[in-house]
Amino acid sequence: MTARIILVDDHPMVLAGLRALVLGLPDLKLIGLASSAAQALALVRGERPEIVVLDMGLPGMSGLTLAERILEEAPDTRIVMLTHYEEPSYVQRALRIGIRGYVLKASAGEKVVQAIRVVLSGGVYIDSGLEDFRSEWLRKIGPTTGVTLPTASGTLTYREMQVLRLAAVGHSNKEIARRTGLGIKSVETYRYRACKKLMLNSRLDIIRYGASHGWILDV
Repeated sequence: MTARIILVDDHPMVLAGLRALVLGLPDLKLIGLASSAAQALALVRGERPEIVVLDMGLPGMSGLTLAERILEEAPDTRIVMLTHYEEPSYVQRALRIGIRGYVLKASAGEKVVQAIRVVLSGGVYIDSGLEDFRSEWLRKIGPTTGVTLPTASGTLTYREMQVLRLAAVGHSNKEIARRTGLGIKSVETYRYRACKKLMLNSRLDIIRYGASHGWILDV
């Protein structure tokens, strides 16, 4: 399935670079470019894209405010935010709004592609340059909060995702148990459940899944 995408940035060179990046991906269809909030909202209303890649620093209206407006107009649209801001308060607000991807502009283009892939698959992507925030965020949305993390095949609980992430980067069940404070049997159970939900049949499948979701780079 081809996902339709809109790119929003007020800098022509950045917009041109994003356009070149997207046009090289056969599973994405570029349906619009916007350099202002008004243009972006008009495109979203008319096209109802699956995904919008959005600059946080737009003139006249902040990218965060625009993201709120987009999600009010088209709640099924997924947003990847591009930004220079590394402060946790910005990331926290973005996640509260419903933004699914947060990518630093200093990052390579491959991270933008990676974020798009993760967000389209139902996940949440936070730039690996924000690893301290990522670690704290994952800790806070632990099992006591009742939060689950979406995947292409349903939902992984916090523990299932935690165990699978560690397995993807090469940790044995014993090492995962030590790092998480879980028993070996619990680790095996969470790993089995996660693999069953995602239809991962081998260790190689787990590694490939982790790589496609940015876990290999980020853990």
